[in-house]
Amino acid sequence: MTTYETIYVGLLAVFTVWYAISLFAMFVGLFRIPRCVSRRKHILTVVIAAHNEEQHIEQCLQAVAAQDYPRESYEVIIADDRSTDRTPAIIRDFCAKYPNFSSVRIEPGEQGAIPKKTVLIRAIQSARGDIIVSTDADCVQPAGWLSSINASFGERVGMVVGHTRYHRPKNVWAGIDAIDYLSHRALGVAFIGIGSAYTCTASNFAYRKEIIDAIHEDFSQLRVRPAEDNYLLNHVHKRTTYTFAIATDPDSIVTTHGAVCFRDFMHQRFRWGAYGDNIVTLGLKLFFVPALLYYCLVWIGLLSSLFSTTILISVLLSVGVKICMDFLFMLKAASLYECRYLLTYFLPGFISNLILTVPVMIKGNFFTFTWKEKQYTTAQEIIDN
Repeated sequence: MTTYETIYVGLLAVFTVWYAISLFAMFVGLFRIPRCVSRRKHILTVVIAAHNEEQHIEQCLQAVAAQDYPRESYEVIIADDRSTDRTPAIIRDFCAKYPNFSSVRIEPGEQGAIPKKTVLIRAIQSARGDIIVSTDADCVQPAGWLSSINASFGERVGMVVGHTRYHRPKNVWAGIDAIDYLSHRALGVAFIGIGSAYTCTASNFAYRKEIIDAIHEDFSQLRVRPAEDNYLLNHVHKRTTYTFAIATDPDSIVTTHGAVCFRDFMHQRFRWGAYGDNIVTLGLKLFFVPALLYYCLVWIGLLSSLFSTTILISVLLSVGVKICMDFLFMLKAASLYECRYLLTYFLPGFISNLILTVPVMIKGNFFTFTWKEKQYTTAQEIIDN
């Protein structure tokens, strides 16, 4: 072997082993997720974030209104973030129909308002529940959703992390989107399983109101990064004595829609990649930085393999190890949330992930991107399109 081949094969071997060990740790984390069962009936406040969701919000509000949780024990506050379609009218109709429904709204053009965060703060300030249950207007919740989330709040549980899945895919493209989303959700749960914190989704999680009351000033000053769900998750993990609980009961799982086109798919991934420097932990660095370097090495190897059979063989062996580890992890994740049908799309999803991970991380953290009709910059500011 040439000197270059020796150095490359050695580096690839090191990072392949690192990736395999890291993902195996995540795999073990899925077996160690914390669960809790409580009989106490809490007063719940459901906060539903909405922005131009006229196509979906009615189905969401109907599902929340039809919960089997005692109606006197929960209220619903719809947080309307500058909607300009029929969303406000639909919200008014539901608030008039159901006494436990109300709403807060940010008007278009309101100065100083940060997408989603400002209206959420106003909603939470008016909440009377001791537990805030978060979801989005494009989601559908099963009838037992609130009962299941409530049952997970033991005495020392500060946050319950629920699961959100996409509707069952009807084609390969939707399947790639769905299994990629599942991998993101599963990694968040796995980190909690190993005693750390990474990510959760505001479309299905709940937390004690006292937690956000204690950090109201800091929370209200957040810009677009990090997302409010990840910020709260990391706050509970690092700055409180509360623990997490993971809700996996089928009644706790909400359903939402995937990306409508490739452009939306990419910009959603850019947003996920733009995690926010102030909540990046050592555990995240030890997992994602080597993983990113591993992806870069694979691409360098694929280009170099045009001139070296040795490098081609080493890349193929390394990718084979990655396929095995990724499939093992996704098999457990799909079994945990009873969506093993998504494994049909594992291979195209794997290829998509291999191709897109590096550009997504670079674009999300060093360039602007668009999400929900707003342009996000590297300075964490927002420019109207």
